[in-house]
Amino acid sequence: MKETIDYYTASNGTVYCSLLDATKAFDRIHYCKLFRCLIDRKYAVILRLLISMYTNHVTRILWNGVMSRWFGVMNGVKQGGVLSPLLFYVYVDGLLKFLQSTGVGCFIGNIYTGILAYADDIVLLAQLLMRREFACV
Repeated sequence: MKETIDYYTASNGTVYCSLLDATKAFDRIHYCKLFRCLIDRKYAVILRLLISMYTNHVTRILWNGVMSRWFGVMNGVKQGGVLSPLLFYVYVDGLLKFLQSTGVGCFIGNIYTGILAYADDIVLLAQLLMRREFACV
């Protein structure tokens, strides 16, 4: 991100930056779509393990000293799980590729830097395009 901003400001350009912290995004992942993304990426070897881990996941809640009954978790990846950032990336990769395919955003040479993502943090970078307006005479 810093390199992209430096690249544009060095040539007196302007870069707009939007930071998205998708903190609750891990909780919103739909298992069917996640598993389809994993199949598309040829990760079928570990898919059976992940399906078992996520479709048989149960939890309960402790609130004010009272414990709830066990209930099934229907979506989301495990907060703090070692695989969770990778699974989230696989889940949003289609969106990231689509945004890159639009060509909107920043480039350093021919390298697209308009969207940067790590775990649930996403940065969108766009340059200010100057329009030349011609007066009609």
